[in-house]
Amino acid sequence: MIGKGKAIAHGSNAINYAMRESKMDRIVGRNMIDSDNPADILREFEMVNQYNYRCKNKFMRYEIGIAPQDIDKLKPEDMNKIVRTFTKKMGLQNHQWIACTHKDTGKPHIHLIANRIGVDGKVFDTTFMSNRSAKIAEEISREMGLTIANDVRKQKQHQEAYADLARQQAKEKLQKIAYYELFKNDSLEGFLHGLEREGVGIEPAKNKQGKTYGIRFNYEGYTFKASEIGREFGFHSIAGNFSYSPEENHSQQFKLSPNQDTSNQQSYSGGSSGIASLLGSLFTPNTSNPAEEDYYNSLKHNKKKTKKRKYGRQR
Repeated sequence: MIGKGKAIAHGSNAINYAMRESKMDRIVGRNMIDSDNPADILREFEMVNQYNYRCKNKFMRYEIGIAPQDIDKLKPEDMNKIVRTFTKKMGLQNHQWIACTHKDTGKPHIHLIANRIGVDGKVFDTTFMSNRSAKIAEEISREMGLTIANDVRKQKQHQEAYADLARQQAKEKLQKIAYYELFKNDSLEGFLHGLEREGVGIEPAKNKQGKTYGIRFNYEGYTFKASEIGREFGFHSIAGNFSYSPEENHSQQFKLSPNQDTSNQQSYSGGSSGIASLLGSLFTPNTSNPAEEDYYNSLKHNKKKTKKRKYGRQR
């Protein structure tokens, strides 16, 4: 079950929508309301809230969603119990309200329209109103043994993460390779070449403007964002780990770790042109167009200053 709440100004629209014949199933609860007709219900609300002319949003609209798997568990009196418990926990005992169920969708839900002005003249505090509604709906779900929205959301996220088992396995293998090469190499080019030797493809990630903002890894037919493999491989993190400088000479030999085979040094010393261009596009700052800068500077300089209004008698 999930709950939502919002303060509104136009109570007539909310009442007409909730009580529309094509949508409404039946009324499941009311408090200090005698009428069943939307126009008469609105007049009953206005009789109370007309004494507080300063409050703009004088009505409140709540929606309580029931999980489809719980609808067969609930009897008609259970719907009334949900509404009564919900309004009590929200603190609406001194406020007029009416609630009804809707039948127009496959997902059963309850609409509750309440008067924000209480019969004692006090205005209902709507601070964090929607969050409170969700929390109370979760409490009622636990008390009645119903499905909890947060539990369903977490389960769905877990299922989505492991839906593709082959991709998850490829990701775990890539993580081992990436961390091994990260700690083994002293230079960024050495790290990237190490990934290439292990069958990991490297490509720049670009935005809609065509500017490079990061790296993607291709492994066993799957594409992963660098940050998805680990925080250390994000754009800013990986640049900081190796302190890469675009002015460095790419033909310089890489430093080797003590246990690294020097026979393979010649095969990747100097770096490939593809790697060099990738590094340049990733870590070379984008230089702006001077003409474009002059244009925007001129707009800023020529912007008309608004004159300050002077009040009082002018001499």
